[in-house]
Amino acid sequence: MKLYSKLSALGAVMVLGTALASADTITLGSFGALNGNGGSMPGGTRDNTALTFGGNATYNISPGSAWAPAAGGNSSWVSYDPNSGPTGGNVDPNGTYTYTTTFTAVGGTYGGTLTVMADDTTNVVLNGTQLIPAGAIGSDAHCSDNVPTCQIAFTFNLSNLNVLAGLNTLTFNVQQTGLVYQGLDFSGTLTTVPEPSTLMLLGTGLIGSAGVLMRRMRA
Repeated sequence: MKLYSKLSALGAVMVLGTALASADTITLGSFGALNGNGGSMPGGTRDNTALTFGGNATYNISPGSAWAPAAGGNSSWVSYDPNSGPTGGNVDPNGTYTYTTTFTAVGGTYGGTLTVMADDTTNVVLNGTQLIPAGAIGSDAHCSDNVPTCQIAFTFNLSNLNVLAGLNTLTFNVQQTGLVYQGLDFSGTLTTVPEPSTLMLLGTGLIGSAGVLMRRMRA
């Protein structure tokens, strides 16, 4: 009985340890390679590269008082234009501004959250598949009427993401329709989701251990 108990407990620990050891967590955050109007490199650690615009470096810029502060300690408001944003003074033409960033993963099924802000708004695309649609521009009195906006840090819950083994690309298509300000901010994490077979093994081991403990308690 003691041997069976020890083996069951050891099996559960080994399965749990395997599941935890294989977990992969990706920390994401927007940041530029250079600093623009009042911007600075954010703190924290990130697994993604700095955002680029058409292959060119981007700038960390200040949100001033018109935009909400950057969503996380590991992100900054970013633009291709060093003088964009509420404190920059430049007027960025209407159009779509496409930013990209990359990260490396072990691959598989991932879940997590992504907090996004933009002026006017943006969608989010992972390896060519849209994860988050752009918000409706509406009246465009300041930025988008619907999330993602520039004044509300909105967090999207993501699940069952197919993440590639190796290099992955996140793309943000920022829509600018009301002239003047233009920028992007995001922060989030993605973590591997255990395969059903792994969870089944873990559950079997734990049930076996619980059964042995119940028998010992009754004895």
